[in-house]
Parts: sequence; structure tokens; C-alpha cells
Amino acid sequence: MRRLAVVAVAALAASTLAGCRPTNSTEVGVRTNLFGILEKRGAQEVYSPGGVYTVLPFVNSWTTLSVAQQNLLMNANPNEGDRPIPDDITFKTKDGNNVHIDVNVMWRIDPKKAGFLVTNVGQTVEEIRERIVRPISRSVIRDIFNEITSEEYYQVAIKNAMAEKTRKALVASLSPYGILIDSLQVQQHRFDPAYQAAINAQKQAEADQQKLVEQQKSMEVQKRSELEGRRAGWNKLTEDARGEAGRLRNEADGYFQTKTNQAKAVVAVAQAEAEGIRKEAEALGKMGGDAYVKMQVAKQFAQKKILIVPGSNVSTMNVNELVDYLVGRAGRADRARPEPPPVQAPQPEPVPTP
Repeated sequence: MRRLAVVAVAALAASTLAGCRPTNSTEVGVRTNLFGILEKRGAQEVYSPGGVYTVLPFVNSWTTLSVAQQNLLMNANPNEGDRPIPDDITFKTKDGNNVHIDVNVMWRIDPKKAGFLVTNVGQTVEEIRERIVRPISRSVIRDIFNEITSEEYYQVAIKNAMAEKTRKALVASLSPYGILIDSLQVQQHRFDPAYQAAINAQKQAEADQQKLVEQQKSMEVQKRSELEGRRAGWNKLTEDARGEAGRLRNEADGYFQTKTNQAKAVVAVAQAEAEGIRKEAEALGKMGGDAYVKMQVAKQFAQKKILIVPGSNVSTMNVNELVDYLVGRAGRADRARPEPPPVQAPQPEPVPTP
């Protein structure tokens, strides 16, 4: 009965001495057996995040490791990196120039290998980072980026390809230790001062050249615009001149047609008058031509007003005797005129009508 009481007290004491060990949502717990009482010495068990577990004190050790993503910042600026000193990575290109780059390696612990890390590497995230993640990362990054030239580093496609190649190499190098690599970011870069000055000068020259090219293009566009403006002005003047020439041509054609019609009318009238004169000339050459002439003279005199002004005193002039004298003289002249021979008279030329 006494022995049973001792066992109960021992059990109570053991349960009192037993500890409760929690893990948060981003860490795992690693329990390691120290003495080999209940299990083999060094045996380990990994406990999942977000739980509370009972671990015997003194017999077991308890270690928690964060499995959240970590950033290994290796920058030249101490305020941005993991160390209070310039910590950027320097590598030498194939053409012999030194390049300094800022790098961020995003990594995390594989929960399945947390026990291996605790036993062989370190019991905190900081120890694991400083003992394997940092040295291996810097070595792999240098080895791979040494394969390119300074000029190739400026080519984004080549730079990104080398970064991806480095990430895969880090995965192959660190995964055996239980380190998972999520991403590799190559950020700012710098060359040695002398080489950087040469690069800056080249970039400035290229910028100046590009500026001149842009100015030349702008000037070409401006001159082309001015040429188009002048061409439009010339086209307008040409169209105006063509319009004015067409108007003058139409006016000239109208004037020519009017004068042509007037000339045709004058010619028609002249031809009619000539035809009349020709017919009168034919009539004069035939029998009774003298009578026809007298008739025409009489018609002309009938249309005119004749005033006879005597050269002496009107009261002493015998008008009747004057008329008889004139008529009788005209009759004697007609009787004394010989008959013309019966020959064909030539065609007389047209004479203007009085």
C-alpha cells in the first residue's frame, strides 16, 4: 500500500514537471530526445504549426523554427540590407569589369527537414541564414553571373535569364539542407568608378545623338508641313488662274461669236446689195435701160427736196420758158443719140447705191 502511494506521488510530480509547448501559425516545433529513456537518444519529432504540445522537460529539448518566407537582403546601402555594412555582391564579367549588384533571395525552411536543420545547422532562423543560406547564395550568384560580359548585362533578356539560372542553381544547392528558394531578385547594379564614368559618357553621347535625331525628325515634320502649306497655296493660285483663264476664254469666245455673227450679217447685206446692183447693171445693158435710169433718177429726186434759186431777179424770170427749154433740149439729145450695136455688154462692176 505504501509503494502504491509512492508511485502515485511520482506520477503526480512527473505530470507537474511536464511542460506545454505551443507553436504559432508560421512555425514548427522540433522535439529531440536527450537521454534515450523512453525512446532512442537523438530521436526527433516535428510538430505542425498552430498547436499546443506536451513535452517532458529535461528528457526532451524543444526548438521552434519559423517556416514563413524570409528575405536575404544583400545591399550596398546598410540601411536596406541585413548587415550594418555594405553587403552587395561583386562579380567580375568575362571582359574583366567588376560589377556590384544588390540581391534579395527569398527563402524558407522546409518543415519536413526542420529536425535536420536543428541538429546539423542551427536552432534559429538567423543561425541557418548565416551558416548556409548566405554563403551558398553569394557563391552561386558570383559563379553564374561571371559568365556574361558587361554589355550583355545591360540586355534585360540576358539578365533575366541569368537570374533564373541562378535561382535554379540555388534550389539545387540548398534543397538538400531543407531550404526552399522561392525567388531571386537582382536589383541595382554599379560598376567601378572609372568604367561607370565611361558608361555615363557613352549614355550621354547616345542621349545627345537621340536628341539630335528627334530634333531632325521634328524639323523634317515642320518643313514637310510648310511645304504642304505652300503646295496648297500654289494649288489655290493655279486653280484661281485656271478659273480666270476659263472666264476670259469664255468671254473671248462669246465676243468672237458675236463679231462673227455681225460679220456674217454685214456680208449677207453686202451680198444682197451686190446682187441688186448686178441685176440693175444687167437691166441697164438691155433695151429700155435709159428709161430705167431715168425712172430711178426720178425716184431719187422724188425723195429729195429741190430748191431752185435763180441768179437774177425772180420777178423778171420766165419759169415756163426755162422748163420748156430744158425739156426740149433733153428730147433733142435723145433723138441725136445713135443706137448701140447689138453686142453683149461686159459685166459691170458693182457700184455703191447713192
